[in-house]
Amino acid sequence: MREPLVVIAPKQTPVINRLHETMNQALAYAGAIRDNAQDDGQPIPLELVASFQETYQSIVNALAEAASV
Repeated sequence: MREPLVVIAPKQTPVINRLHETMNQALAYAGAIRDNAQDDGQPIPLELVASFQETYQSIVNALAEAASV
């Protein structure tokens, strides 16, 4: 039997799965926002993009910290 490619502690599995699902939903929402902006010819504010970018960078930072304990 082959070893799994990624070994995750049982305690982490449900929260990692939930984060994965949430990020997939966020990607779908972002696609819808893009489509709406393109359809309407109305860009979203760059400040909003920057705010989301900061939030996602915070997520990446927290995960990187969790990976280096």
